[in-house]
Amino acid sequence: MGNPKRVLTAEDEQAIRDAMRAAQSADTAVREAVLSAHGHGASIRVLSEFTGMSTNTIMRWKKDGR
Repeated sequence: MGNPKRVLTAEDEQAIRDAMRAAQSADTAVREAVLSAHGHGASIRVLSEFTGMSTNTIMRWKKDGR
């Protein structure tokens, strides 16, 4: 007959939603902090090395933030 369909409990669904919301908020905060540091004179290369993100990501954020 196979495995029965597994479903999420309402509590698990809410916990996942809350975690996804927190992750999105954290991503936004990192982006804003990186762009702020760039605005204060930090180079894209230094920001890339510090954050472990690619220079392309930081340049894209800069371009999108205009």
